[in-house]
Amino acid sequence: MYTEHSHPRIHPGTVDRSNPSAPKRTFAKSIVSSRLRQRLSVALGLCVGLAALVVAFE
Repeated sequence: MYTEHSHPRIHPGTVDRSNPSAPKRTFAKSIVSSRLRQRLSVALGLCVGLAALVVAFE
């Protein structure tokens, strides 16, 4: 009876079973988050600029 294993068993949790042709969601999430960050920074900049104009004209 042969009881010695030449290769250790690979745990099924370590095997990548994802579909390689499936779109990656992390790329889309990073684009959305960067666009949202840009819009928030533009809105904040406009608010600060308008506040500076109001202070300057008073």
